[in-house]
This record gives sequence, structure tokens and C-alpha cells, in this order.
Amino acid sequence: MSYFLLAVTAIIAALYALRYYRQKRAIRLLSESLATRTSILTHSSEFRGTSRNWMELVGELNKLIAEIDRLDKQSSDRLRQIETTLGNLQEGVLIVDRDNYILLVNNALQKLFPALGASVGKRVESGLHSSEFLEFIREVKRAGGGIGKEIVFSDPQGDVWMEVSAARLEAAEEANTPWYLFVLHNTTKLKVLESMRKQFVANASHELKTPVSVIKGYAETLVADHAGMEIEDRHRFLDVIQRHSERLALLINELLSLSRLENESPKLELSAIDVTGWLKELSFDYRQSLGLEGRELLLNLPEKRSVMLRIDVLKIRQVLDNLVENAKKYTPAEGKIGIGCSIEENSIEIWVEDEGPGVPEADLSRIFERFYRVDKGRSRDTGGTGLGLSIVKHIIDWHKGRVWAENVGNQGLRVSFRLPVAESPVVAKAI
Repeated sequence: MSYFLLAVTAIIAALYALRYYRQKRAIRLLSESLATRTSILTHSSEFRGTSRNWMELVGELNKLIAEIDRLDKQSSDRLRQIETTLGNLQEGVLIVDRDNYILLVNNALQKLFPALGASVGKRVESGLHSSEFLEFIREVKRAGGGIGKEIVFSDPQGDVWMEVSAARLEAAEEANTPWYLFVLHNTTKLKVLESMRKQFVANASHELKTPVSVIKGYAETLVADHAGMEIEDRHRFLDVIQRHSERLALLINELLSLSRLENESPKLELSAIDVTGWLKELSFDYRQSLGLEGRELLLNLPEKRSVMLRIDVLKIRQVLDNLVENAKKYTPAEGKIGIGCSIEENSIEIWVEDEGPGVPEADLSRIFERFYRVDKGRSRDTGGTGLGLSIVKHIIDWHKGRVWAENVGNQGLRVSFRLPVAESPVVAKAI
């Protein structure tokens, strides 16, 4: 009898163990199905012998997975429609869900912030670094969109200013899952231009104020005391007025010249010239004027080779005049100024080099800005207006060339510009 009870007990225990094992397998299958969002086969061996409740649970789970897949497909289809509509806009477009996860980034925004391309599916702060923008998102969620604001974003290559507006979208009719669309308009160039305009007005006012104040002060003194002034003092006052009048006239003329270069469309009177022969002729004029002041001109040209350039001769002459004048200001007495050129396959490089103190590396990229001076006091003493190199840059840009500056040797600055050579044989114009 005892053996029989033991056998029955063992059989019951085995059945419960088998049922427990099958339930564990079924739970694992349910877990995997939820994780991968794949439907469960109700006739799977894992569910043999399970209760009716288990089969009902499997059926409900399959319905849930199918509904999730349907909603996902609906959301994906809507995202694709939005991306097709907004993908080619010039403004940046960003869509996030209610939890700030990125759903869509259009091409324009990816060009501005390349890191956003790999941030889809991640939180918005992983691709856009701006606490101000995150606060803006919170405001939009509270107000439901329709808010416009100018926000600055940090970027390794410099701050980016954006004018941002937003709208609330409903991702699906059946689900309360709002999306938020942000349109970002890049205003960085406008900010830079506005800053340059303000700086230009401030600098121009300052530069004009100095000679005007001097002329006004000396003229008032002459008017008030001319009867009792010594002849020598009167001549000295008039000499000061004349010098500052000439500086004022030079400054105004260069401002007008720069204004025409910036505002007018390029109207170049192109002529074909042999550049090496032309530079030899120019060097004769420069050598004469520099020699009178004790400076020497060195000419460095390719031997036995001529290259044809199509240029506006008067404007490129103005470029070289400005560069030589700039070099003369910083080259000490008895110093040397160099003019040279080198010929490449499709372009020619021309440079002017001085024996001055050079320019700090941090300032090299800025010396072509209007009124920019490395040493403001010294530049004013040498009589510069701070516009010559800016005029040079505009003329070279008109010729589709490039201009840059670099320090050479232990001291001295070389300003170079590169121009494209004539594409086809042309007849040189006599200069």
C-alpha cells in the first residue's frame, strides 16, 4: 500500500513539475514576444497542457502586438509623409515626441548640426546643446505651440543663431500621443552682418571724428586769436589743418570706393595681359618712389615664361598700389619690399612682402576687415585708414580669386592673391 501511495505521489509531483516547467517556458515565450513584438503561435508546443486562461492571455497579447504594429506603421507612414513634404525645405525641421525623443530631422538641419543625423530615436539634448531650447520646448508643451523665439545653439565651429517657431501635432487619431514640430530658421548671417554694420558705423564715426575734431579745434583757435598769433604758430596751425583735411578726404574717398565695391555688381573691364611683363613695368614706378624714401624694391619673377591673365588692369593695379603702400608703412628705412609671382597650372599667385614686424597669428584672418588694425596707435601714426586691405579683398573677390596673408621668416608679412589664368589663347593688350 505504501508503495502505491509513493507511486501516486511521484506521478502527481511529476505532473506538477511538468506543468510548472511548461508555464516557465510559456512565460519566457511571452516575454520574448513582448520584447520583439512578434505574435505567438497558439498551437506552439509550449502551450500544450496549459489552462484556458493561458490561451486567452496569449490571444489578448497577440491583439495588443498587432495594435502596436498598426499604430507604429501609421506613425511611420505619417512621418514619411511629413519628411517628403518638409525634407527639402531650406529651414531646419525637427519633430520630437512628448518625451523629447527625436522622430525626424530634415536635411537642412542636419547640414547645420551633423550630429543630429545619428540622434533620431534619442533625446533631443543629445544632438542640440542649448538649455534655452529645452526651456523653449517646455514652454511649447505648456502653451500648445505657436511660440516664436530667437535662440543661440552651441557648436564646435561657433555659435549658431536660430529663429524657432513650433506647432503641436497629433501622431495618431486613436492615441493621445502628441508630437511637436519645430521650424528653425538660421539667422546667424544676419547677426554677423548686423554686428559688422554696428562695428563699421562705430569705427567710421571714430575715424572721421579724429580729423574733424582736430580741424575744428585748430580752426576755432585761428579764428579767435589770429590777430595776435605769431606767424610761425599760424603756419603750424594751418599745416595741421591741411594734413588732417587730406586724411579726411582720403578716408572719405576710400569709404566711397569700398561702398561701391560692396554694393555694385561687378563691372570689370577685362583685358588680356602678359602678367610678368606687366609686373616689370609696374616695378619701375614702384622702385622710383621707394628709392626716394631710402627703401629698395626686390622683384621675383619666373624666368623666360609668360602667362596671360584676363583682369581689370586698373583695379588690379589698385590692389598692388594698396599692398605696396601697406608694405611701405611697416618697412623700416633702408629696408626692402618684395614683389613676386609664381605660376601654377590654372592660376598665378602674386605677392607683396615687407620687412615689418609681421602680424600675430590670431589676427591674420582679420586684417582684411574694414578698419581692423593690429596696432591701432601705430597704424594711425603711419597714416593708414584701415580700409586698404578690405578694398583689396573685394577687388580680388570680383575677379573670382583668393587673397590671404602670412608671416615670413623671422619678421615681415606677405600678402598674396591668386587669380585664374586665361582659359584660351588671347592677344595681350598693350599697357
